[in-house]
Amino acid sequence: MNRTVAIILVIALGLYCFPSLIGAVATAFGVAIGIAATLFGVGVSLVFSLLPYIILAYLVWWLVRDNRRSHHG
Repeated sequence: MNRTVAIILVIALGLYCFPSLIGAVATAFGVAIGIAATLFGVGVSLVFSLLPYIILAYLVWWLVRDNRRSHHG
């Protein structure tokens, strides 16, 4: 009898706490996805913000390097 009552209590408590456990797991998952999406968004923004300057710096470096080679040649 005692074991049956314990099983019923465990099942009832499990059914009662299950939505809360799912909510906690979903919250943690949502926070993790939000952090990942934020980092991805910041990374993409930085790439598209800095890419023109990187291309410009590379072109200037390439022209200066090419100019030095033509003078020494």
